[in-house]
Amino acid sequence: MLLKGPAQQLADLMIKLSQKYHNQEWAFGLEFELWREVTEGQDILTDDEIKKLDETSKWCKGWITMAFKDGVEGLEFLLLDDWEEKYQKEKPF
Repeated sequence: MLLKGPAQQLADLMIKLSQKYHNQEWAFGLEFELWREVTEGQDILTDDEIKKLDETSKWCKGWITMAFKDGVEGLEFLLLDDWEEKYQKEKPF
């Protein structure tokens, strides 16, 4: 899926954090780890990083996740309600 505008800005921020903390463009389970940081308390991120993630997510009304479609891996934008449902069903911790 091609991301645009605020969704692309959120993806860029998440990628930047993955590179900073995991030395990878998109660490396995990154979307779950970052969401937990924003909603359940911080273990890794700074207060400013959490604030920026939270604000950007609310601005675009969604979250970015890694998706596999037709055998191709890519970033996907989900509306917050859809993401929160996925998070509850699939969180790895």
